[in-house]
Parts: sequence; C-alpha cells; structure tokens
Amino acid sequence: MTRTITRAALAAFSLAILGACTATKLETRAALPPPLLEQLPVRVGVYYSREFREYVHRETRGTIDYEVNLGPAHVTNLDWLLKAMFREVVPVEDPTRISGIQPPLVFVLEPKFEEYSFLTPKDVAGEAFIVTIRYLLTLYDGTGTRVDSFTFTGYGRERAHTLASKEPLAVATQRAMRDAGAKVAVELTDQESVRLLLHGVGSPLPPSPPQPPEQLKPPPPFTPAQIPPTTSESSKQRWPVGQPKPESQEAPPPAQEPPPPGAKPPGEESSSQSPPPGESPPSEPVPPPPTEEQPPSGP
Repeated sequence: MTRTITRAALAAFSLAILGACTATKLETRAALPPPLLEQLPVRVGVYYSREFREYVHRETRGTIDYEVNLGPAHVTNLDWLLKAMFREVVPVEDPTRISGIQPPLVFVLEPKFEEYSFLTPKDVAGEAFIVTIRYLLTLYDGTGTRVDSFTFTGYGRERAHTLASKEPLAVATQRAMRDAGAKVAVELTDQESVRLLLHGVGSPLPPSPPQPPEQLKPPPPFTPAQIPPTTSESSKQRWPVGQPKPESQEAPPPAQEPPPPGAKPPGEESSSQSPPPGESPPSEPVPPPPTEEQPPSGP
C-alpha cells in the first residue's frame, strides 16, 4: 500500500515539473517601411549562407523555452531593402568567386547574425520586452576580395501583459529588425570603402557632402574720390565708377549769323580803326597849361 502511494506521488511530481516548462515559439514576419532614398544605377550581389537563411535562436529562461525563427524573414527583408537601394541585386553562391559574372558586379554583401538577445519584464523589473539584433555585413569587391565589414544594430521594445506571451516579443523583434534595416539603408553607402567602389563605376554619389554656398560680402562704402564729376555742365552726364574717363570731345563752334543790311563786317570795322602798319596810333591832344594873370601896372 505504501509503495503504491509513493509511486503515485512521484508520478504527480514528474507531471508537475513537465507542466511547468512551457515552450514559446514564434515566427518573425518580414515588414519594413519603404525607404525614402534614391535607387543607385548599379549591379550588386548578395550571398546568404545556409546558417543565415535557417537561423533560429533558442534560449531557456527559467521554466520557459524560447525559440525565435529569424532566418527566412531576414532574407526577405534584406532582398527587398537592397532592391530598393540598387537597380539590380544578384544572388551568388560564393562571394569569393564572382569575377566571371557578366555583367560584372560592383560589390557583394554577405550578412551574418552577430547577436540576438532580449530582456523580459522579469529581467528589467518592468512591463516590456526589449530586443537587440546585431548584423555583420561583409563587403567583397568585384573580384571577390574581402575589403571591409560593417556592424549594424537595431533595437525594439513592446509592452507585455504576461511573461510567456509571444506577441509582445514578436513585435519587439520586428521593431528591432526595422531599426537595423533603416540604419543599413542610410549608412551603408556612406562607408568609405563602399563609396570608393561606387565611384569606380561612375556612381552619382558626391565625393563629399555638399558645401554651403559662399556668402557674398557687401561692397565697401563709396568715398568722395570714387565719385566722378560730370562730363559737362550742360549735359550733367556721369560715367560708372571704376570705368576709365571717356575722352572729352570739343563741341563745334556755333554758327555765325549773317550781319544785318548796312552793317559793316566785323573785319572791316577793326581795320578802319586800326592804324596802318609802321605807324603809332594817334595820341589825344594835350591841353595847354593855364596862363598866370599879371597884375595891372600903375598909372
């Protein structure tokens, strides 16, 4: 009898332990807003490894098993994002063997998961799930040579009502994916190595951020010496400051009016009044000196 009770108690305890362990499985959805950027007229490649395409994050927190499927949604998101950024995106099987692809590729990107982590309301003594996603993008040039790598991190947060709820964690994950995708769209073409590869094919990217236009300085104030006089008192004309003074032209002499009838020409009047050559002009007569009165003589 006692042995039967012991077996029943052990079975009940085992069922209690198994019932306490719950599994939380969620599928992330591909949902990114359309990027507000101009598509570049270049041909690039992308390589998705099997590890990236099938990546699943598994983790146990207390009595809850978390399983988050990240790979398929990220492939869809990155495909859509890169096609919005570049005119043609070509999937490749090996990023180091692309030299024979025609037309040639400007570069190839290989994404990898560096981190997926989250905090539950219990971890932060709050009411929200907080998710962090970090990607590593490796850059290969058109010959398949690895030239650079970049890290992009996204963050997401969503309020939760229960610790084992799947929906808040899924929403926080999608927000982290959106945040990281926005950083890729904005910051990827600003990387120096990417910029150099794009310039090698005549990309419209500017070599540097545009400089503000040069500010015009006001002209110095005029001084009296810079203000020219008028060319003539009659016309009152002026010439622009800084221009050479125009050559003055003498005005033609005024036309002479014909003399009235009976009047002598001016030349004849002057000739009649002037003495002949060699003679001095006549002088005015000098009046005689006054005579003194003699006193009368006596008888």
